[in-house]
Amino acid sequence: MTNYNKWDKFVSDIPSDTESEEERELSDFTKKSVRYIHIPPVEFTTKPQLCKLLEEDPNFAPPSSAAAGIVIEGEELETGTKYATSKYGWSSVGSQLIPGYGAGSKGSDHWRIFFDDNFLSTQKVPNRGARALLGHNSLGSFVVACLNRDTGEDRPISRKEVADLIISRQQGNDAERIALERERHEASMKTFEAIGAERVDLKPN
Repeated sequence: MTNYNKWDKFVSDIPSDTESEEERELSDFTKKSVRYIHIPPVEFTTKPQLCKLLEEDPNFAPPSSAAAGIVIEGEELETGTKYATSKYGWSSVGSQLIPGYGAGSKGSDHWRIFFDDNFLSTQKVPNRGARALLGHNSLGSFVVACLNRDTGEDRPISRKEVADLIISRQQGNDAERIALERERHEASMKTFEAIGAERVDLKPN
């Protein structure tokens, strides 16, 4: 008697011609040769398209501090800040950890993203890739990196890695990771409150 359940599993494990073709196409983008990759504000519909439009940036360098990314007229800029604002048309350099990959997340990868700190007022072109990573409206160019928890340094990344992350976020696959990070953050805040620490509300009155 034929076991159709086993047969169905066998068939499902066989990659389709389309999947095989896509994997062959994506193999050109697996090299981890840089630490920073530019996500331009360009439309895409497939992962291969996204891999092709992503741009490796070997010259990008994060500001040494949040203050170092702020552009103040008449003051000398760090080389990295000067480069980023000139190349990407940013008014200053801001950054944040991608939700789900912060200090309270599992694993050693802390994905983070750099951008024009005033992009909602200074930039005009929507960035679908960055929106998938941040979860809100994103305008202009963005640069992504992956901080390794163990070394404390940004590690080499590939265009396929970044594309995988973006597509996965678009499909909602990181929802559990984001929820877990939020729960751990709330648990930490409750622990601080239990020992007498106070929350500071940074929002204006």
